[in-house]
Amino acid sequence: MKIWILSVLAACCLMCGCRTDKGTCFALVADTHINSNSSANSEGLLTIIRDINSRDSIDFVILAGDITEFGSDREIELARELLDSLQKPWYILSGNHDSKWSESGCNTFLETFGYEQFYFVHNHIAYIGTNSGPNMRMAPALVPRESLVWLDSVLRTIPARMPVVYVNHYPLTEDMSNYRKVIELLSTRNIQLALCGHYHTNEAFTTLGIPAVKSRTALPGRTGGRGYNLVNIHKGQVTFRERIVREQADSSYTLPAWHSLTFTKGPSRIADTLAAADKQQPDPGAADQNVEVVWSWQDESDIGSAAVADTLAGIVVFANTKGIVKAVALEDGKALWSTPTKGKIFSTPAINKDRVFIGSTDKNVYCLDLHNGQIIWTYPAGKSIVASPAVMDGIVYIGGSDGTFRALDAESGSLLWEYTHINGFMESRPYADSSQVVAGSWGNELYSFHPRTGVVQWVWENRHRGRGYSPAATWPVKANGKIFITTPERKCYAIDARTGKTVWEAGGGRESIGLSVDGQQVYVKTMFDSLYAFQTAPRKAVSQWRVAGGFGYEIGPSPVTEQDDLVFVPSATGSLYAYHRQDGSKAWQVLLSDGLVNYAQPTGHSRLVVSTMDGRVLLISYKKDGPR
Repeated sequence: MKIWILSVLAACCLMCGCRTDKGTCFALVADTHINSNSSANSEGLLTIIRDINSRDSIDFVILAGDITEFGSDREIELARELLDSLQKPWYILSGNHDSKWSESGCNTFLETFGYEQFYFVHNHIAYIGTNSGPNMRMAPALVPRESLVWLDSVLRTIPARMPVVYVNHYPLTEDMSNYRKVIELLSTRNIQLALCGHYHTNEAFTTLGIPAVKSRTALPGRTGGRGYNLVNIHKGQVTFRERIVREQADSSYTLPAWHSLTFTKGPSRIADTLAAADKQQPDPGAADQNVEVVWSWQDESDIGSAAVADTLAGIVVFANTKGIVKAVALEDGKALWSTPTKGKIFSTPAINKDRVFIGSTDKNVYCLDLHNGQIIWTYPAGKSIVASPAVMDGIVYIGGSDGTFRALDAESGSLLWEYTHINGFMESRPYADSSQVVAGSWGNELYSFHPRTGVVQWVWENRHRGRGYSPAATWPVKANGKIFITTPERKCYAIDARTGKTVWEAGGGRESIGLSVDGQQVYVKTMFDSLYAFQTAPRKAVSQWRVAGGFGYEIGPSPVTEQDDLVFVPSATGSLYAYHRQDGSKAWQVLLSDGLVNYAQPTGHSRLVVSTMDGRVLLISYKKDGPR
């Protein structure tokens, strides 16, 4: 609703020909990091709000992301309570801290603030802000596809000469996987300035011809106090001044301008600069002769989970962040059916006996008919479901954001058992076999349940305290009597499957792991350009091999898979890598998209079904005997 109101007001200004020489002053506030475990940042934001309210010269406020520390419902609600005391118009965007660890799947931010992007006109300058993404996944920023569509539609309504100021939590650089696409859209209009936060520091720079500014954090900085930036725009002259805010109002002060710039006149050269830069970039789909893209589906929305193929039925099922479950034909990618839910989806579907099981952030678990998408049953949870289901022996196992792990009857959807004392929310897909079901949470714990009764067999807790070290995003695997996981403190753990005691731990890792087909090797992708193959049998960490992966700094949580003695490693920057199982030598790589590769599912016949965060589903084929 607020987006509609902002757009109508902007349109009215344009129709009335509103133009004024009166200057503009706005407050740029970034990285407030409201934390439910500490009141310090909340008190600091209140101090900043009181300072802003006391300054008549400020016309409006822009909050440039990382509003909260962990994106929890309580933190977002608390931020809203604080911001309601602002007596100036304010516009807000989410940052990676708000979206990566969101127990609601980013719905609470939308519901609480009423929008995910903004557009308004003030003194004949257009201000446009988009959220940064990628939602619910650890990866470089990625403006969601639906936001790109929205941005394109908004820009088309703006007069060609009207100056545009663009706001995102991340800078318009390589930090954002699809920054070139964003700049390409912005270059169709008179883009004059890009603003961001994220790096907690004041810095001016230029990105492909666009002047840009990073803003300091609201938290105490090098100057010794909390603060924000005062941005003044008058007759095309823009100045940035840092405002230092202290508890005692009379001790707050404004520093001299640390940066200034002038809006340019005449035709923009940004499009030419972008075109020249793009000539040096590889095209998505580019690969060597060992890989072929059989077909590719481009969705209208982001895809934040794996696409799953049923090879017998010849159907691929996936879901997008608009909350629509879709199916396409495995052989040619033609659309078969689509079924909407009422919330965003980040859950990877599970297919079992001609049924599809999936969770939605509308607080329901769904069972759909594989062949036509009709809803067979739903099961309501107390909060959003961002976790993925596992199905075994007629039972659906799935965690929720309501502190509950459930076992549902696959036929009827009735509850078989539940455990209601999960610490934190659950995000990953559980491991399940006849002896145990294992799943982690963002409460720093890993649980093992009896698959039939739900009795807790053990709870493993990371000795590194703090929810940020939780074994929550990794998909656990099991071999030789051990559960293997990776955790964000860059470790791989082997845990005794019967007792829950740590057998060994090794450096590396983060959140990506996979198991060889024969169960004798566990593959671990590290943050810093390495791929490990650990032997699963020994009672100590034994590396079969370790290679430099060629993917550089890598934080994507996507699982590793294997087929035809090749190991497939998805990356956070759109490439899929293949390595030989025996020694880790690289076979090939292929660039598939601008964003995170969610998963590469082996489907036999030297083919893989792949989904990517920026809305692509592909079937690729490869030669078994790549270069060695």
